Amino acid sequence: MNRMTRLLAGLFLGLHAALAHAAAPACDDPTPLRFSLIPRTDLARQLEDHRPLLQHLEQALGRKLMVIQPSSYSTVIEGLLAGTIDLASMGPASYSIAKNRDPSITAFVTWTMQGGTFVKAGAYTYHSLLIVRHDSGLKDIADLQGRSVSLTDPASTSGAVIPRDEFGGQVGKRLKNYFGRVTFSGSHDRSIEVVRKGYADAAFVASEHLDEAIRQGRIDAREIRVLWQSRPIPHDPIVFRGKLCPELKKRIRQAFLADSPYVRAMLANVRGERFIPVTDADYQHLRDLLTR
Repeated sequence: MNRMTRLLAGLFLGLHAALAHAAAPACDDPTPLRFSLIPRTDLARQLEDHRPLLQHLEQALGRKLMVIQPSSYSTVIEGLLAGTIDLASMGPASYSIAKNRDPSITAFVTWTMQGGTFVKAGAYTYHSLLIVRHDSGLKDIADLQGRSVSLTDPASTSGAVIPRDEFGGQVGKRLKNYFGRVTFSGSHDRSIEVVRKGYADAAFVASEHLDEAIRQGRIDAREIRVLWQSRPIPHDPIVFRGKLCPELKKRIRQAFLADSPYVRAMLANVRGERFIPVTDADYQHLRDLLTR
């Protein structure tokens, strides 16, 4: 190959690479849009509760939504990171874990809550509660040393992350060293149930999920005693992955914040009042906690 041939070949390859780069999309505009949510309680019921919202999003965005059913919190985290999930309802800690691994993942709305036994009306924060059976004879946290405790999922904010940090700091020991046995139930509902049935002496659960269990009659408020409460925790964010096109992100935000009967129906299902904007800064404390 002579010098001129090599030059022309190099120019051709360079032009081909430039055209390929120019043709590559700068952002993702997926159809269908893939939605998922962490399994906070019973997954089938959660999906049914969210159905009106998903119908609204399909209409507002003019595209189908595909629901990705997760087996755990980590399924949703890994799906966002891998680009197989576009939009998700997450807990503050699971979002923070994903955000720390991919800074482009963005929280954009949450919802305020209806009032209950343990949640104030209109609040956009909640608490981790340490509960025991009222008839257990356990009166304070010192009584729990060496006893059994149920957590929800390792990536659950109120069911694992905050207890490890705040409660562990208060008692001066790691949870596994303070309690005699630590188990994971997989959801707040199951943790409430294991305490109610006496399978564990105590459980860390979210205040809003305990309220819902009381509302549904799955446990009576008189059956339990709260021995510890965390500081306020910012409520669950809705997030999208960073590579979605800016115009699509804008339309998704607008759809969530719209005054639609479908949105109102979904919020009623989850005991919410209204969607409100949030930013990544609202969850910075948790992100910092998870990088210690």
